[in-house]
Amino acid sequence: MDRLSRYSRVFAALLACGIVAGCVEAPPPPPHAAVSHDTTSMVPQLAGAWYQVRFGSNKTDIDERGHMLIERVAAVVAGNAATRVTVIGRADRVGSPTANLALSERRADQVRDALIGAGVPAVRIDTQWTGENKQEVRTGNDVDEPRNRVVDITVVEEAI
Repeated sequence: MDRLSRYSRVFAALLACGIVAGCVEAPPPPPHAAVSHDTTSMVPQLAGAWYQVRFGSNKTDIDERGHMLIERVAAVVAGNAATRVTVIGRADRVGSPTANLALSERRADQVRDALIGAGVPAVRIDTQWTGENKQEVRTGNDVDEPRNRVVDITVVEEAI
């Protein structure tokens, strides 16, 4: 390997480490780029974000933390007409597969209805449920696993 190539690799590695560590700032935008200094619109940016509303065993009621997440998602969606929300209900493997499918549907419906109540237009919400399939933590039958008793909420920005 020649000297120039070796120095180039070392320089690239140092630059990458500096950026990751926060020691090197990103270059400023070009002078012709539009830069907004508007601090009045402090809507959180969640497009591309993923959240989970957790549930108790065989429960469909949304707890305080879940309501806070729903309010946050609603604020983002209200501030950006290009966003869509996907809601996917899940269940653990306690009970029959048929009962868990119905339970995950009720959970997804609860979260969807709470999002609508918080101001998210129903036409921008896609709702699905998986029952005990596609679990976050694979378990055997009748295993009570809280990480599988969730509704996933994903906010995405549609291409316009």
